[in-house]
Amino acid sequence: MYRYPPSYEARCQAELSLGLDHVPAYASWQAILAGETACSVDERFRRLPLLTKADIRRAGLTGLAAPGYDVDAALASNEISVTHTSGTTDERVDLVWTQAWWDACERASWTINAHTAGLDDHPEAILCSPLSVGVRGHGRSLDWNERRLARFLFLNEYDDSRDWTDDHVRRMAAEMDRFQPVVLEANPTQLARFARRLMALGLRCHTPHLIVLTYEFPSAVHLRQARRAFDCPIASSYGCTEAGYVFMECACGCLHQNVDFVRVEFQPLTARFDLPGIGRIALTSLGNPWRVLLRFDVGDLVRLRPPDQPCACGIREGVVVDRMEGRVKDLTFDAAGRPITVAGLDAAVAAVPSVLEYRVTQTAPRRLTAAAVFEDDPVTGAARLREQLTGLYRTADVAVESVPAIAPEPSGKHRIAHGSQPFDSDALFEGLAAAP
Repeated sequence: MYRYPPSYEARCQAELSLGLDHVPAYASWQAILAGETACSVDERFRRLPLLTKADIRRAGLTGLAAPGYDVDAALASNEISVTHTSGTTDERVDLVWTQAWWDACERASWTINAHTAGLDDHPEAILCSPLSVGVRGHGRSLDWNERRLARFLFLNEYDDSRDWTDDHVRRMAAEMDRFQPVVLEANPTQLARFARRLMALGLRCHTPHLIVLTYEFPSAVHLRQARRAFDCPIASSYGCTEAGYVFMECACGCLHQNVDFVRVEFQPLTARFDLPGIGRIALTSLGNPWRVLLRFDVGDLVRLRPPDQPCACGIREGVVVDRMEGRVKDLTFDAAGRPITVAGLDAAVAAVPSVLEYRVTQTAPRRLTAAAVFEDDPVTGAARLREQLTGLYRTADVAVESVPAIAPEPSGKHRIAHGSQPFDSDALFEGLAAAP
């Protein structure tokens, strides 16, 4: 069993009671646990449904607030604000944004990694789509002051990084030297493109103390390009706008639960798939009365580290994840109907050294198309990639196309797997429960 801080169970119970007894969005859930005062906290959570993005949209800005938290008044006084998700998983959702809670959640997550544990109020550069966070140029370049906010510098103002010119890449490199960020927070695709363009232009720039990957699945294909240009530790941070910072990668490569701010429940894939330790997660945020979030189905898969195999970093509290496996909606399936996670696909593609970017689409149960950018000889690269995909999916109907670049999704992010065939995601999993 995973271990938790002494106050963890009581805080989870308090959050559950607050939501069921006082928050409008959960009024229909109250009858489910009526009279169930003797069962454990884990069992009480387990008997409840999952909260979806559709539920959050129906609740609106006020439906998830605790009693005494007047959303309209707080918005008028600028105590809180409104933000929205980018819409990668579903239609985007408008949310109450509490900066103080978010900042505290982030600081707590950074204590997990030895490279960030002592940092506070440090200069940080951000390289991502402005649709995720930041400032938008709407097709034009913005000057330095337009892209500064407190201790942050937003390096990119373009929705599509394919629009970067050589001069724009030179400007970003020069600004890294000028700003001297301690941390570079980066979208993996944009980081890889920046690294690749630096190398092509014969440029070097300031190397930060740490690069933190966020906003997208951290592909091994992107990581190996980033490491060519930046000789510093790289760690993944996993979270979502709805629930905050959930996991942070430690210096030993495992992702650890941010136990002070989030409860994690785990639902394994059914045993017939023989993929032990892989499942989806549901999140309950702790201590944010402006948005009481219970059992939120974030739509992501993880591979749990067995509780009897503690991480070498020494952290002993909370769920430990060996790797993120990608989104449930991005599952594809081999010829026998066995699910292939994004991480499983990425491991196979990363075995082809010349692949720089890629996207795989399953157009039929036994048919795949792949678009890829190759570093050299696209004919040889395409043949090797097709061989990898044929073996992974156990089908010969694989088409590979060499392309100059991969376009982003409307959200500004990149997805490396598309499953065009509908499937019943709930049927893939066993019962949802607290992580063991």
